[in-house]
Amino acid sequence: MRLRRAAGGLGAIVLLVGTACSGVRSSEPEGRGETPPEVEPSDRAAAASGYDADGPESATRAVTATGDGPFAAVAAGREHTCALRTDGGIECWGANDSEKSDPPGGRFTALSAGKDHTCGLRPDGTIECWGLDYGNRLDAPVGEFVQVSVGDVHSCAVRIDGDIQCWGLGKLEVLLPPGGHYAGVATGSGHACVLRDNGTVRCWGDNHRGQTDAPEGRFVSLSAAGDHSCGIRPDGTIECWGRPLFRGFLADWVGDETSCGLRPDGGIECWPSSYSAGQNTPDGAFSSTATGGRHACALRSGGSVECWGSDYWGQATAPDVRFVSVSAGWDHTCGVRADGYVECWGRRFASQISQPHGEFTTLATGNDHSCAIRAGSSGVSCWGVNDEGQTDAPDGQFIAIAAGTGFSCGLRSGGSLECWGAGVPLAGDQLQPFLERIALLIGGNDASLPGRFRDVYAGGSRACVLVADGTGLCWNNATVFDPDLVGVTGVVAPLTLMAIGNGHLCGLRTDEAVQCSGPRAVLWGDAPDGRFRDVSVGANHSCAIRADGTVECWGLDYGGLLNAPDGHFTAVSASNYYSCAIRADGAVECWGLDYGGLLNAPDGHFTAVSASTAHACAIRDNRTIECWGTFRAPPRGVTLH
Repeated sequence: MRLRRAAGGLGAIVLLVGTACSGVRSSEPEGRGETPPEVEPSDRAAAASGYDADGPESATRAVTATGDGPFAAVAAGREHTCALRTDGGIECWGANDSEKSDPPGGRFTALSAGKDHTCGLRPDGTIECWGLDYGNRLDAPVGEFVQVSVGDVHSCAVRIDGDIQCWGLGKLEVLLPPGGHYAGVATGSGHACVLRDNGTVRCWGDNHRGQTDAPEGRFVSLSAAGDHSCGIRPDGTIECWGRPLFRGFLADWVGDETSCGLRPDGGIECWPSSYSAGQNTPDGAFSSTATGGRHACALRSGGSVECWGSDYWGQATAPDVRFVSVSAGWDHTCGVRADGYVECWGRRFASQISQPHGEFTTLATGNDHSCAIRAGSSGVSCWGVNDEGQTDAPDGQFIAIAAGTGFSCGLRSGGSLECWGAGVPLAGDQLQPFLERIALLIGGNDASLPGRFRDVYAGGSRACVLVADGTGLCWNNATVFDPDLVGVTGVVAPLTLMAIGNGHLCGLRTDEAVQCSGPRAVLWGDAPDGRFRDVSVGANHSCAIRADGTVECWGLDYGGLLNAPDGHFTAVSASNYYSCAIRADGAVECWGLDYGGLLNAPDGHFTAVSASTAHACAIRDNRTIECWGTFRAPPRGVTLH
């Protein structure tokens, strides 16, 4: 998605008992572990800028926010995380669809996070839940409880008398726990396990991976997530059952008969699925376990954390510091350090809106990342998801920037085109045939082309360049020329700007008329007649600003997409299911589907705005960037790797 500038300007289940442990615990296990180094106070105060975040490489880069801690406990869900402050308040960050990162006020003593909702235990023993309100998952039972555990779509809790009660969405056999009195409960995706007073474990629910086949003998703590569970024996050793969590692989696949893992060197190794998961747990003595979607972590008595299982996002690569508790989510892990601050590693779900520091002149938002050109140096800074290298911007000066899905492109000050990220439609040697084809179409030779590029655009898997003579040319990752969007088919006048959507694009001609091309342009009808200043294309609709400053939208009439606000505007940016525009006084206003805070534009005066799938960013009149959307930034006192 391109910047629109103003004219003239879990599946992963975490179980927390009390406020400083992860998992059901009945006593301290025996055994000792090595004590890792303490974190210096100066490290906590370090703030980061210009992040390269959220990908397998991000485990080596730490981002710290300071001031809102210290914390007593942390609970990692699938795409969000919540932490319990020492004063009893809760801070959440990450994905905020269904308001799962908007915790209620007041004091809590414990919390547990699942796929799309979280539950907390109040000082009086009552339970309060927030997040996705579907399938009764927020309808916590009344009464006094001592512990709560949240699964994918259901939750279970232990009453003060030891009875277990479950609620939410799930099969009847999952929501009906066994009778009796228990010390604790751990809830997975479709199963749950309880710890008896005598230390033995009983499980029920879905058993297609053996996740309810609890081993015999005594345990002192218990955790569950996905299709597996883990427990700690009285001697501190770990035993797990259910879906195997194999060590030393970036990713793994478990079948009915055969399982395979992806090694760090790119090789694949397979073995019978009957291979015992318990043989893959770390050796030694531990005090608690935390199970995630496809990985698990354990806390040694000395405070070090050891993880195993899938490590694609770095979620199983724990930092070498001292922790007092640990919580494993689906693709990330968090722990409370000995100094009371939270440190997380693995996938970073809030990085899209963790805007960089400094002053900027130009902005572009991709599917899950953003890039901007700095004021003064004209260098590019990118932030957000970096799983395909889309935020690894090259050095040097740029005059234009564009961001798509898994890639970014920029025009150098000399007019040459450069793209980066594995999702880039054409890169390296593949770009040369495209340049030669352009030369044939517009006349001249490919050596003369760099100075003739005027602008660059991106949307989804497509990219376009605007040549100096007003010719618009596009390509995607399948062909040198996109068969649906070749040169804005049928354009009868040169273009001054372009906008790419999902299956169609539009251009603003030199005569100020808007013309669109592509299958969806035919499906949604012709662009309106008249004179326009700006145009932007989303997945299923388009919007343009008329010469008098009013906004007009056309396309799929769904969720208020076409209900542009009245008034005069200077720039507009359309995304999948919403749009944002800058009013003449500099205020940003958004409309469409109200999903996860996308319509909640910040107050103030702005000069440019760019809307993408799950986030939007804008440049203030002081040249700083502010982003918002379905992800909530982490509070101060949290370190993200």
